[in-house]
Amino acid sequence: MGKRVLIADDEPTVVALARNKLEERGYIVDIARNGKEAWDIINARPIDILITDVVMPVMDGVDLYKEIKKTPRLADIPIVIITDSRIFRESFQTLGVEHFLPKPLDPDKLLFKVETVLAKAALGRKNNQVLILGSNEAMVNDMSRILTEQMLVVGKSLDPIDFIHNCLVLTPRVILVDILLKGDIAPAELVRALKVFARMRDSKIVVYTKFSSEDIGNAEGIEQLRQIKNECLEAGADRYIGRYTPATFWESVKEFFF
Repeated sequence: MGKRVLIADDEPTVVALARNKLEERGYIVDIARNGKEAWDIINARPIDILITDVVMPVMDGVDLYKEIKKTPRLADIPIVIITDSRIFRESFQTLGVEHFLPKPLDPDKLLFKVETVLAKAALGRKNNQVLILGSNEAMVNDMSRILTEQMLVVGKSLDPIDFIHNCLVLTPRVILVDILLKGDIAPAELVRALKVFARMRDSKIVVYTKFSSEDIGNAEGIEQLRQIKNECLEAGADRYIGRYTPATFWESVKEFFF
């Protein structure tokens, strides 16, 4: 059976064109003329994605969105907001909305958006992606091997800029960052930069280190390491692995995958 799309919009001609486009591609389409009708449909049967206008009679798109998000069994429904208002768009973005369509509703753009959002939702439900950023290539390769043995998809990088780009594109389930990175970007800055993006809110960031007596052979070095660790945790890192070893690594991160 095809995926079910619910369109909530009070412009019947535009909605009819959009419905025809989606049904040609095999989607099952429900139509609501306002937020109240949409809410009744959502409670009557499962839908896979909601496309909703903002300004509608009876119940507007804002109230509809809030009702859905405060209902646990419905909160994960992907929602696309139809608007050409910068103010509406920014307001919904503060609520966590990522997907928008401009007005007037274009059937081709709607189809592309629906397929993109549903594909991303499916990927999110099966997300087993890990990205590793490290300063020691041998250690990064070692961690990659351990994670790959657990049937995870692993990406590696030694370059912070490249790493940030890959994180934003792939939105991995777990991100591993070496706190002894060398370069212009401090580890805490990198963590903070990733946490700014709404799309990264479900990704777990783990900071780690592997050091020898040569790396921190004095009290000053130990204190510096402690400070970097604390800065990363304050910036939003979810965990610090105090000292990486192959024997304990998987035990330190496996809870993030179950």
